[in-house]
Amino acid sequence: MTEATRAETILDSMGAVLTRWTMGSAAAPAATFWRTELGGDPAEAELRLLALSGQFLGTSVTMEPASVLRVLPDIPTLALPTVPEDLRPLVHRILAAKKQAHAGTELVHFLAARGWTTHPADWMPAADDDDTPDVYAIWRDWTTIADSDGAARQQTSDNLTAENWDDFWPAARKAALAELRRRDPSAARAVLEAKLASETADARLRLLLLLSERLSDDDIAFLERIAADDRAPKVRALAVSLLARLGRGPAAGEDVAELADFFSVKTKGLLRRSRVVQAEPLKTPAQVQRRKALFDGADLVSFSGTLGLAPQELIAAWDWNVDHAADMSLINLIVATGTDALVAQAADAIGERDATGLVAALAPRLAPAERTRHAEAALRTHGISFELARQLAGAAARLDDPLSAPAGKTLLAALHRDDARPGDQVSELHALGLIASRDGAQRSLQRLTAAGLLQGDPRLDMLRLNAALDDNGAKP
Repeated sequence: MTEATRAETILDSMGAVLTRWTMGSAAAPAATFWRTELGGDPAEAELRLLALSGQFLGTSVTMEPASVLRVLPDIPTLALPTVPEDLRPLVHRILAAKKQAHAGTELVHFLAARGWTTHPADWMPAADDDDTPDVYAIWRDWTTIADSDGAARQQTSDNLTAENWDDFWPAARKAALAELRRRDPSAARAVLEAKLASETADARLRLLLLLSERLSDDDIAFLERIAADDRAPKVRALAVSLLARLGRGPAAGEDVAELADFFSVKTKGLLRRSRVVQAEPLKTPAQVQRRKALFDGADLVSFSGTLGLAPQELIAAWDWNVDHAADMSLINLIVATGTDALVAQAADAIGERDATGLVAALAPRLAPAERTRHAEAALRTHGISFELARQLAGAAARLDDPLSAPAGKTLLAALHRDDARPGDQVSELHALGLIASRDGAQRSLQRLTAAGLLQGDPRLDMLRLNAALDDNGAKP
């Protein structure tokens, strides 16, 4: 028997050996080709077989490369610089500690807001990761190229037009369209009018949502065509929602009238009489579900008009913090169909009423500076946690002294408790690192280490990164 034949015989028999081991049985009886080497002791034979199998598979079995090797394009250089080399281990440790996908997204948004990006060896977005900052769009497309069997399409650096639409990969195209919408709303709409119908339903939904930036009456005709003709219900629903923000919602019908019956408009006060909108008590679970379903199909203008109020009057008169489900339904209605001014008014109204949890639902539609203002006010006035403040503020927050807020006192007290453990307050400390300015992070580190936390405590990683990282981002 030649050496090649012997190696093939051993490899063919490896299947039976591995099957016996998988089932918990002795495998030496199946390895007849090594009978002499294994010896007669059953226990010793199994150990020898394990060693010989490992050596054989490691030296005699090699993977054959594919017949055709693909040469991938280089990973593109991003528009923002990579985090300094000396801070990369800290970034990597934060990403490794935060297993949830949203936690990694928080960090990359924070870095982008400060003018930095990750190293590709530390973090790369998935092709379908729409939650990442636009600066990573070309990396998302590179991932698509790497996973595809086709040749890499020529990337373009030109401004997006209907003519070069197909020269862009999907993520870069969406980012370019968003930038065009901010710079020239009419040009962006014209590109969408020409090319939207050629995209999939999911892509049409994502691209149409970009019209919410600088939405105006000039968009009405296009949105009306989408609402009437698009073949995807979710795309039509988005077009209807955007039209409602422009005061072009459907005429009030029986459903809106039925929804209004769940509420009453009353007056209060003797000298300074004012109106208040109160929810009628619900008596059965069926009524709860029906009211929610009616809210889901309504728009703010029709609902307020049926109550005899303008939208801004409805928000001012709403009786917050009495019926949480009704509050949440109204907030969702404002987010979906209210103008930017009405969203801002609602955020102010519920902030004054200590209904801060509801502001988080409004936050994505608020300007970055407004988000930060509401987060700081809620920290100082209502004593919310740093975690909730992070949800309100988003990546652009730069609070100068968050540890002096009630949440800071609560945090320090919790860290000083006799039964405090090394793993306590991880989320609060991480959130503190995300919302503080660089100076605020440095001061917070000084106070926390003075309070007894070790300099190397991994719970302080986000604060350390914030304190060490130059802030090169645009200020909100």
